[in-house]
Amino acid sequence: MKVLKERIPGSADSGSYLPVFYRITNNEDAQELQELLEKNPNLQILDDIEAQLRELIKSLNPSIKIKEGDYPELLKQHLAGRELLSYGVWVYYPWSNRLVHLLDEEEFVEVRTNRNRYKITRKEQETLSNKKIGIIGLSVGQSIALTLAMERACGELRLADFDTVELSNLNRIRTGVHNLGLKKTINAAREIAEIDPYIKVKLYSDGITKDNIDTFFIDGHGKLDLLVEVCDGLDIKIVSRYKARELRVPVVMDTNDRGMLDIERFDLEPDRNILHGLADGLDPNSIRDLTNEEKVPYILRMIGGEQLSTRLKASMIEVEQSINTWPQLASSVTLGGAITTDVARRILLDYLKVSGRFYVDVEDIIKDEEKEKMVSEADSPLNPYQPLQADELLIEVENYLKSQKDQKDLSGDSKIALSDEAVATLVEAARIAPSAGNNQPWKWVVMQDTFFLFHDKYRSYSWGDFDEIGSHSSLGAAIENLTLKALSLGMDSEVQLYPVKGNPFFAAVISFKPLEKQSKPELHLLNGLTPYIEKRVTNRKLGERQRLPSGFYEGLSEVVHTIPGAEIQVVEGELLDHMGEILSGCDRERLLYKMGHEEFFHEIRWTPEQAADMGDGIDLALVDLTNSEKAGFKVAMDWEAIAWLEKWDKGRAFQKMSKKSVEAASSLVLFTMPSYDRENFIQAGRSVLRAWLYATKKGVSVHPMLSPVFFFNRLKYGDDQDLTPRMKDELTKLRTLYEQCFKVNEGKAEVFLLKLAIAEPTDGATFRLPADQIFQINN
Repeated sequence: MKVLKERIPGSADSGSYLPVFYRITNNEDAQELQELLEKNPNLQILDDIEAQLRELIKSLNPSIKIKEGDYPELLKQHLAGRELLSYGVWVYYPWSNRLVHLLDEEEFVEVRTNRNRYKITRKEQETLSNKKIGIIGLSVGQSIALTLAMERACGELRLADFDTVELSNLNRIRTGVHNLGLKKTINAAREIAEIDPYIKVKLYSDGITKDNIDTFFIDGHGKLDLLVEVCDGLDIKIVSRYKARELRVPVVMDTNDRGMLDIERFDLEPDRNILHGLADGLDPNSIRDLTNEEKVPYILRMIGGEQLSTRLKASMIEVEQSINTWPQLASSVTLGGAITTDVARRILLDYLKVSGRFYVDVEDIIKDEEKEKMVSEADSPLNPYQPLQADELLIEVENYLKSQKDQKDLSGDSKIALSDEAVATLVEAARIAPSAGNNQPWKWVVMQDTFFLFHDKYRSYSWGDFDEIGSHSSLGAAIENLTLKALSLGMDSEVQLYPVKGNPFFAAVISFKPLEKQSKPELHLLNGLTPYIEKRVTNRKLGERQRLPSGFYEGLSEVVHTIPGAEIQVVEGELLDHMGEILSGCDRERLLYKMGHEEFFHEIRWTPEQAADMGDGIDLALVDLTNSEKAGFKVAMDWEAIAWLEKWDKGRAFQKMSKKSVEAASSLVLFTMPSYDRENFIQAGRSVLRAWLYATKKGVSVHPMLSPVFFFNRLKYGDDQDLTPRMKDELTKLRTLYEQCFKVNEGKAEVFLLKLAIAEPTDGATFRLPADQIFQINN
């Protein structure tokens, strides 16, 4: 072993890839071959020329039944006095130290392509032998290069790749472990030479660069007839296509997922958009300034992110989590070699003129009659509620008014008559209240100077919103916006919750009376909040963790306590790291559960235009996301892909965004109420709104983070409702950690969780439904 230790470690021989030809009928070649034999006693000599000649004779006489005993005479006739030893050519492969006796080029090609007839005729084979194909990228490209060579679909290959063969490449690159560390170009060229030493191979082992791209496309032997682009680099994808279009060279790209093949016939359509328009906005100049992060959406668009297989989508989410990069399988790469070669041959023979994107999806073609779907639980149930109708609500209000006609609170002298201007001001305040997922779960009727609030459960129906904690808190926030705005108009509010027994939709009646300042000791606090109703927003911007100003939490607590029974607990400092694990873990569980996943993506509005048009949901433009995170959201839309992650117990990439958000937090604030019921949920919503306005006044950003509240109450009160065993186990662990952060075992209801931070102002407020869709005004 001493000798082995003294060996200098290094990669495989990175030198030769061209075989050496010796025709010993040529005196100079004979002399050089003799020298090789003398200097290399370990040379492996392989002489099978007689068997090759037999095949040649058979291929030249297909109509004759040649018997074994006929061959000696036929061989003698064919040799015509020439020695068998000197017939053809001796080919030396330096990298393997082999010397192989072969037929010379014309006869070699005749025998090697004989089994192509008549899928490829001799004339077609001759045409192909004059074609030049360039391949950029030799992971997927190696299979394509070898298949092109085996089929002899060209006479020259130009191979470009800057990388070397690594052990992880061997799941899809056909080579041996002795070639680890070898340039991919040299590895492919050697494989081709060992199949057919007469095919011309030119290597660009630095990949495609600005210095060599011109000669890659056009050299002394002429212009490429076809480009196969299968590299990873977005820059080269764009630059090579612009060059191909300039020179009118068709381009083929294989993605080795779902058998997708892309064809761009720049030879026939020189004005064709690059990548069918999917690369709009990119050109060789603009792409230079893009960071890798900025390139992600373009790459996803180019490869057809929505059309990716579910397994690849799931795998992409795991990149840089449990895997280093997205997977490629030998079966898919081999299929890509076959498909690309078939299409290349037909393009070069002028039998195929189409451009476009095509799929040869084996899993879709060969499958059980009922396609297997990866789901971890039953499909989401249909929404059991119907939207509240204005005429029905008017009847409810009229019946209520009739039953209360003798009640002083509705008809007494103390009641204020609302002007049209006052109604409009109050309506707008209620309209812009915050709600879980911006679902705006309310309908309002204004009649006889009174506001009637109804819970539109059709809009708030959600698996994630356990026991309607979130929607009732939202109703409380709307009530609070309304009553605070009334204070600024000199009016006090009387709020009656659930005024009609047995009607869970009829949430509140709010009437107004003159403000008696002496009877409202908290007035000075509340008056300070009202100017911030229109300024209050959810701010999802990421800042840097820093402590909030001295006295902030005392002021916050004072405001919260103006709602009877409302209390808060604050977590800051090192405990925030625990909360990052808890929040991100809960968010992951939501996305790994089918109904939670469905509801999450139901809330998302992908563009500001979509958000403005729909008037609800979460505008993704207001979320502080990187380009790759935005692209990841698109990929994660496919539930079947996410179901694989749930099956594998993966998906921790879903925790990154929540963790980043908590890393930037100054604190997390938990709101509790004396008991666990809808009235207390509404009151909690009112206290949250007051706290939110106070934070806005103090320049502190607010972001509700509710998944732990919903999940942990489900654990506590849900009797394991809709939780898989894996989810229950995971949430139980998170709950234990949560109890180290907050004192939550005192019988109080945990209702709301807010993140407080110092961050740049958000780019805008979320959109709201128009007033005429949620208000029926018959005042």
